[in-house]
Amino acid sequence: MKLRAWKAVTLGLVAATMGAPVAAHAGGSEITDKAATYCRLRVHGGILAKYILLGSDKGRFGCPLGIEQAAADKGRMQQFDGGSIYWSRTTHAHAVSGRILELWQGNRGEAGCLGYPIDEEAPTPDGRGRVQHFEHGAIWHWNDGRVSAVC
Repeated sequence: MKLRAWKAVTLGLVAATMGAPVAAHAGGSEITDKAATYCRLRVHGGILAKYILLGSDKGRFGCPLGIEQAAADKGRMQQFDGGSIYWSRTTHAHAVSGRILELWQGNRGEAGCLGYPIDEEAPTPDGRGRVQHFEHGAIWHWNDGRVSAVC
């Protein structure tokens, strides 16, 4: 098979896998949405885009543990081996994992005082831990194992 024909076949397969019309999900339009199957479970829209950026099933988030579900204020969420990805129309998709996820979920998650995540977990400026920002506050995971939140 010639290289040009091989590229056309490959692109056609990618388009068929990634662009199949399905019901609306996180970040998708009301009519169609991007979707793909990983570990026998579908991942959609904005959650799919973030999942791919995180390395999909080959990255630290691993396989989906269940299907996408409704979250507060018309948001969406999906759980994975390594954490969860939350999406809302105003914040878009962001991953939450580890001790930060535990504390956040223990405080009612997106329905609690912090709201939805607005960025990804990152090192603190002073190097003493990690921080993740939410709509109405932040959660810190300190190097000594403590976790604290402000909202």
